[in-house]
Amino acid sequence: MAESTSSKSTNNRRSSILWTLLFVVITFAVGGVLTWKYAYPTHTLVGVLSTLLVAILLGSLCYWLLSRRKNKPQTSNQEKALINKRCKLLAQHFKLMLYVQKRKKRLSSRYDQPTYILLSDDPRKDKSIITQMGYEAYKVDDFGNDIEFPILFWLSEHSILISVSLGEDQNPAYIKTLCQSLNKWRPRQAINGLLLTTDVKELLNSTETLTQKADQIKSEIQGFNRAFGLNLPVYNVITQMGQINDFCQFFSAFDETKRNEVFGATSPIQKHGGIDGDWFNEEYDSLISQLIANMSTALASQLNQDYRNAICAAPYQFGLLKQSLWQFLHRLYRGDQLQDGLNFRGFYFTHSGTNQAQHDVLANVVNQSLGHEQFQQHQQIPVQQTLFAQHLMTHAVLNEHDLVGVNRRKENLLLTMQTAYTLFWLGLFASVLLVIKLDFDYQSQREARADSMLERYKESIAAQPYDIENMSDNIPNLYSLNRIYSLYLEPKPWYTLSIMPSSSIMKDVQAAYFSELQRVLIPSMENTLEKDLFVYVNLEDQAKTLSLLNNYRLLFNPERTNITELKNYFVTTLEEQGEADSVNVAQLRVLLDDVFAQDLVPIKPNFDLESLAKKVINQTGIETLLYEHILNSPTYSKRIDVRQELGTNFNQLLSFSPDYVGYLVPYLFTPSGFNELDLSVDSPVLKDALKAYEGVAGTSPSALEMYRISRDLKQMYQGDYINYWRDFATHIQVKSISNADELKQTLAVLTTASNNPLAQLYTTISKYTSVELIQPEAKKEGEQPPEQDIDKKESARQIYIAFSQYHKQVTADDQGNKPIDALLGQFTEAETWLGKFYEAEDPQKVAYQALTAEIKTSNPISLLAQQEASQPSISKQILAQITKQTNDLVMSLAHAYLNSTWKTEVYQPYETTIAAYYPFNKTASLDASTADVAAFFKVNGILDQFYQTKLKSFSTEERSPYLYGLLPNTGLALDPAVWQMIDKARDIRNALFLADPQNMSLQFQLKAKEMSSDVTEFIIRGEKPLFTYQHGPRLWSKQSWNATAIEQDALGFQIKAQASSIANEKFEGNWAWFKLIEPRVASTTSQQTEVAIKYGESQVELSIKTQGQNNPFVPNFFSAFSLPSSI
Repeated sequence: MAESTSSKSTNNRRSSILWTLLFVVITFAVGGVLTWKYAYPTHTLVGVLSTLLVAILLGSLCYWLLSRRKNKPQTSNQEKALINKRCKLLAQHFKLMLYVQKRKKRLSSRYDQPTYILLSDDPRKDKSIITQMGYEAYKVDDFGNDIEFPILFWLSEHSILISVSLGEDQNPAYIKTLCQSLNKWRPRQAINGLLLTTDVKELLNSTETLTQKADQIKSEIQGFNRAFGLNLPVYNVITQMGQINDFCQFFSAFDETKRNEVFGATSPIQKHGGIDGDWFNEEYDSLISQLIANMSTALASQLNQDYRNAICAAPYQFGLLKQSLWQFLHRLYRGDQLQDGLNFRGFYFTHSGTNQAQHDVLANVVNQSLGHEQFQQHQQIPVQQTLFAQHLMTHAVLNEHDLVGVNRRKENLLLTMQTAYTLFWLGLFASVLLVIKLDFDYQSQREARADSMLERYKESIAAQPYDIENMSDNIPNLYSLNRIYSLYLEPKPWYTLSIMPSSSIMKDVQAAYFSELQRVLIPSMENTLEKDLFVYVNLEDQAKTLSLLNNYRLLFNPERTNITELKNYFVTTLEEQGEADSVNVAQLRVLLDDVFAQDLVPIKPNFDLESLAKKVINQTGIETLLYEHILNSPTYSKRIDVRQELGTNFNQLLSFSPDYVGYLVPYLFTPSGFNELDLSVDSPVLKDALKAYEGVAGTSPSALEMYRISRDLKQMYQGDYINYWRDFATHIQVKSISNADELKQTLAVLTTASNNPLAQLYTTISKYTSVELIQPEAKKEGEQPPEQDIDKKESARQIYIAFSQYHKQVTADDQGNKPIDALLGQFTEAETWLGKFYEAEDPQKVAYQALTAEIKTSNPISLLAQQEASQPSISKQILAQITKQTNDLVMSLAHAYLNSTWKTEVYQPYETTIAAYYPFNKTASLDASTADVAAFFKVNGILDQFYQTKLKSFSTEERSPYLYGLLPNTGLALDPAVWQMIDKARDIRNALFLADPQNMSLQFQLKAKEMSSDVTEFIIRGEKPLFTYQHGPRLWSKQSWNATAIEQDALGFQIKAQASSIANEKFEGNWAWFKLIEPRVASTTSQQTEVAIKYGESQVELSIKTQGQNNPFVPNFFSAFSLPSSI
């Protein structure tokens, strides 16, 4: 063993050196690479030294760590196998031991059999004591030679004893197996206590050794306590008392009865465990006293002097063990603040009768007191008798077998389980009774209801018997019977039991109900259907006759599967006859469900009526019904949602009509469905359709009939395919564009390069209307593939032609250009062109300049408008909305610009300087400044300049002035009042600026026309007389009015009669002539004005002649000029 250990140590050292050298080499390699890369050539020496230092440090650390490895002790596989085998054998023999013990003594409970564990350092020495206590070994040799196994079983009539060795031969696995077996056998009380045997020689050891031994045993006992969940009572048995001189010799002359008595003491029960020192002293002293009390008797019975000397020394020898025993017990059973001490029950002395070395405790004490280190031990004659063991179990230990108590956790678990078990069975019993009661009540109530309803049914039948000719009158009574039948179909409550006896009439009710359906409802249905079929046969209504004949055949077919149409027919017929309300209709539906569920059919069909119906149908054929059958078949009725192919921007530009769901395209109207659908004469689809209407079409139509049906179906399918996608395009609506923001957003969507909704829409329509036939494959290699179906090829061509307008949009020309791309490019140009309006600081002015440009270049909007004629309807709508909204936007901006400039440049100066003053406001007290009037009306004045720069470009052809828009037949028209005032301003300018376009003046002639006889003189004067007339010749007097002449700021007239003055009036301001003349105008022409000045009976008439065609003295000549605030 030593050589093996040395070899392993050498190998470990070599391994450590090799791994360290390898690690150092790797470190040198890494350091060399780093030195070459980063330190060469300037710092090569530093790199080498650093690498060397790091390698030495890391190598030392590596060697130290590897050297610290310890060889973990490894248990050989053979030893493990042996331990496992012995554990299994131990568990097996434990069960067999229990079996043997049960045969010896029958017990009502396993807990009635006291069981103890005996802990001993060497159970072989205690064998005689165990057998003396009345135990027999159980199959000792099965574990090895004699009793070498560390755990043995001992049996007796009163108890079971299990000896457990605490020596080196013990293995924790054995103890674990034993504890598991005991817990499995008696979960709540595995054992009743522990017997701890202690060789008296152990008590003679040093205090330190004794303390260590006590701690070791205490740990073992605590392990058993934890394993069993108990506070085990511990009985200390001091064995081999013959090793103490004089003790056994004391009892040599005693009779057998005395020697078999228990020599020891049992402790009172301590609540917190441990051992009471006062009790120990008292009891131990009592034992010494017993020895002393029996000394005379022992001496009298013994003649041998050596024995007599021993008898005298025995009490003293025994008394010297007291202190050692107390130290051992006190250390073993002491507790602490955290836990109680062990459950000490007593100490007892025994002798096995074996010959062992003796110890003279008394002589040893005397020798030490005299100062001697050692003395010669005198060996006495050994006592071969067993002392104090026979009654130890029966008189001391077994009396306390109930003291151990139970494992509270397992006890509580057992009580819980027992309670739950009891409650479970009580609950189960109560539940069974309750279920039986509920089931009985339920069946009683149901039968009572059924009997009551059955009586009412009988009364109804007696009052109104069944009538086969009138189906509607039969429904209520049949439904009453159905309600009785339905009572037994209702979901049964959970408490109903099929095993319970029942006197139900359910089977009778069921048989009666189905019998009535067969006897009454089926003939009524047959009669109703035959009547309708006869009517439509006479009317020669082919479609209706075909449908009714098919329903008639289904009624007689017990294996029918398509019952929905048949069911709907009878319900519709009942509603159309007006003989039933909604309640009867619902009742009929229930009855029909039962009829079809039971596959009930009439007895015999009317073949003559069927023949007549077939003749009517055969006049045109059954193509329509067959075509509907194919459309509704599961293969072709599935739908494909094409909205994903239209893109995520589709809803920003377009939308589907409300309530339109055509975007869920039937599979039949897709290229795949077109290729998959075979309507030829030999196609399985057509054969299946004919089989579905076998009663109408016959089992084997002729070849000519099959060809006709196939051709008609192809034509119907082609038309439906085209109409479906036309309808799809028709239901796509362009979202309205009502403002500039929507226009900008629409153009942004249309100019998107990817995910363009218009391009994706045309691509989708083109995809689903471009039907290309799949070339059939040759059945055998080398053969020519079959020819394509000519009719199907022609249908594909017709479908493509019907949507050629969409195909052209997404088909590229020789240069790879697509019309849709060109259109989208024009949208991009339009967006760019409109961008200058959105981005300009003054978009209104830019819009006006775009409309008033003398040479109008072609703009993108007009180019878009020109594209409408060649575009599909959807593009036309988009183009129309975009061009119209753009045109309206530009014209509205231009109009706003004119309005704003009109207000700032014309209307505001007019309001502040002219409108509120005379002569433009005849009631005004203030005169308009002639300078302001001249600045406003003169050539290149305020109004004329606005007209020349803003309004002159308005066209006057054919209608009122307007400004041409971006689109043909569109334009911007202003308020007509503007043009009226422009003309009026032109009249004012022609009247006042005739002589000088820049200066306002008026040249006119004045003469007296008539004057009253009482008037002698009429004078008009300014600063000096300007006109005088005295009944003489009537001559013209030239007058002039100049806006800048100061002498005309005041003017007046005077009428005289002799020396008196009839009238004298004076007018102030530059407009004095107009104040004098205008209120007194009698009549006017373009150049002539007649004025009458009257005062009472006196009158003067004047005649005024002006130049040009505009007479400023016309009444309201100035006040009629009123500009609108907005144009």
